[in-house]
Amino acid sequence: MGFAYSRFGPAAAETLRRNAKRLNRAMAKGLKPPPRLKVSEWARFRHFPDDAPIPGQWSNETAPELVEIMDAMSAHDPCEEGALMKCAQSGGSASAENMLGYISDLHPGPVLFVQATFQAALDWAAEKFWPMVEATPRLSPERGGTIRAQGLANGDGSTTKKILFNRSGGYILLAGANSSAGLRQRTVRYAIEDDLDEWPLDLEGQGSPEGMVDARLRVWKSRGLSKRLKISTPRIKGSSQIGSAYRAGDPRRYYFKCPECDSRFVPEWGDIQWPDGQPERAHLIAPCCGVPIEHWRKPGMKLSDGWLSLTIDGEAPARVLDEATFQAWRQRMPQSIKRGWHLPGIISSFLSWAEMAIGFVAAQGDINKLKTWTNLVKGEEFELKGDTPDYEALKALREQDWGVGQMPAGPIATTLGVDVQGDGLYLELVGHAPRQESWQLDARFLPGATDVAGEGAWKDLDAYSKRGVTFPGGRTFPIDQECVDAGYHTAAAEAYCAKRPNRLATFGRAGWGLPVLGRGVALRYEMQGKRTGAASKNSDDKAHIVGVNGVKASWYGFLRASVKAVQAAVEQGGDVVRPVGYVHLGRDVPEDWYEQATAETIIIKMVNKVPDRRWVPMPGRQNHYLDCRVYNIAAAHKLMLDTLSEADWAALMAERYAPKDERQPDLLALPLLAARPAPAKTPPPAPGRYLDDVRDDYLS
Repeated sequence: MGFAYSRFGPAAAETLRRNAKRLNRAMAKGLKPPPRLKVSEWARFRHFPDDAPIPGQWSNETAPELVEIMDAMSAHDPCEEGALMKCAQSGGSASAENMLGYISDLHPGPVLFVQATFQAALDWAAEKFWPMVEATPRLSPERGGTIRAQGLANGDGSTTKKILFNRSGGYILLAGANSSAGLRQRTVRYAIEDDLDEWPLDLEGQGSPEGMVDARLRVWKSRGLSKRLKISTPRIKGSSQIGSAYRAGDPRRYYFKCPECDSRFVPEWGDIQWPDGQPERAHLIAPCCGVPIEHWRKPGMKLSDGWLSLTIDGEAPARVLDEATFQAWRQRMPQSIKRGWHLPGIISSFLSWAEMAIGFVAAQGDINKLKTWTNLVKGEEFELKGDTPDYEALKALREQDWGVGQMPAGPIATTLGVDVQGDGLYLELVGHAPRQESWQLDARFLPGATDVAGEGAWKDLDAYSKRGVTFPGGRTFPIDQECVDAGYHTAAAEAYCAKRPNRLATFGRAGWGLPVLGRGVALRYEMQGKRTGAASKNSDDKAHIVGVNGVKASWYGFLRASVKAVQAAVEQGGDVVRPVGYVHLGRDVPEDWYEQATAETIIIKMVNKVPDRRWVPMPGRQNHYLDCRVYNIAAAHKLMLDTLSEADWAALMAERYAPKDERQPDLLALPLLAARPAPAKTPPPAPGRYLDDVRDDYLS
């Protein structure tokens, strides 16, 4: 029996009926579940600002390889955790941003967004997230979107650290993996971990940051409602956190579709070829039919269904498959709760094969550059190969026609690396030429106190430095760049470096992702025992960071390649074909230099169940001259020698190897290294002496 509207009168009855219908519609709308959209489907609502590299509406056709990755993060997909190991600038972070927009719009809940540092998270929000919000109507607070505006008068708006949603109490909490404060006391449903391989393995002695994120997700995960996405370029094979996460569940790789024979195949770097000396003409040789494929055809080779698990039911799909077999494998793929995707540069929509080839050629001979290319461009883990060079074998590099006090023909620029000890200073003077070729011109120990600025060994070092270097032909020039260890007696090192613009205080820091030479930061070295310590930022002292891990790997690579070249010349009875980074040693190299320059080796130490590859001194070996060479390589990097053209090198060589002018100005008035126009080439004169004025008892 229905409600008796008529007893209220005709007009009131009609009003009540209309109100009842409105109430029914409102209740139905409230009970209706949200649209069953996938993240990639929601992404079409996203817009990029006009100043973006690709402005306007998001299109999945730009990078179809990202579709499956995004869809796995959809609410109705059984995947709970995904790991994307990728090359740089491949759209991985943009996919995570689409996930955030999807969450705020359709499935709001607490989100933890973690970058390597808190500042990096703040930068991401300011440079990427808020511009996306402002350009996307469904997110923009000014257009009734799901994100709450910042700086509301009532104090209830989003902040720099916490981005609020307009409904259901959801938010995005920004945190840094370098601080436990942002990873505590929060229960979250979603987590996005960006730049995972930049995270520390242990945080303030409390365990790994990843373990802390695990704890924050535990409640929602127990209900089967959590989502977690890990994103990073990889680092060192065997200790890469994203590499481990990729392989931990259901790892997948991407298949191209051949435009010639319609087969599916996994592209590999070995498929990229180019004519000798012309990497800009790189193309792909299809492994299915052998047809050369130009880069402009790559977009048509990529489909959204290109991913396939490495193993399915214990079987591994072949690298090359016909379309029917490929689709049959796809039908058998498991709906895993933990998945991994590898997105290498060769399939990236934002990187050409020519760019990859040019970078690959430029990195040859330098392990540090090759590691960077492998990680960021190729998008793969770098495998450290080769043992510590045999120090006895290095003696084959000695050249008998020059020694200490002589400048051989060849070096054009000079650097000085200084390692500071409590009882003196170790130094190494190195000459440099194109292709990272180097000459060890001098190596010695200056005894004396090092704790007082300008006194003891520092006084002798200053005198040594001011003598400069005399090139063949008789002209004397200042040392182009000095790098001095500031990690022991910081104030004294700073005082020494402050005297001249070509002196740089440096602080060696372990870390496979660090650059050769980083920017200056405030540091003080706090002693903990005899020769160990920790850096703090409680000082105004400035020191430039040197990423020692990669530099040492490059140095060992140069030594191994140099020894191999000499051995090949001996076996074949010909001249030495000098590789990139060839190392020249004079006849007077100190005996302890050989051992010290190769004194460290790589060990693997488990840190929170993750293998960590680190350099350690070998038992009974000192490493002072190794540190000196590290600082010399950093000094060469400071001079940007690898950017000089042939004309730059020729101009510099012509100036420095020119015959001595008796009217040469004071040494300290001479300009430091600078590129100049190339004059006609002048053959270098015979070797001369650059320490003629040093008395025999100088260091006694």
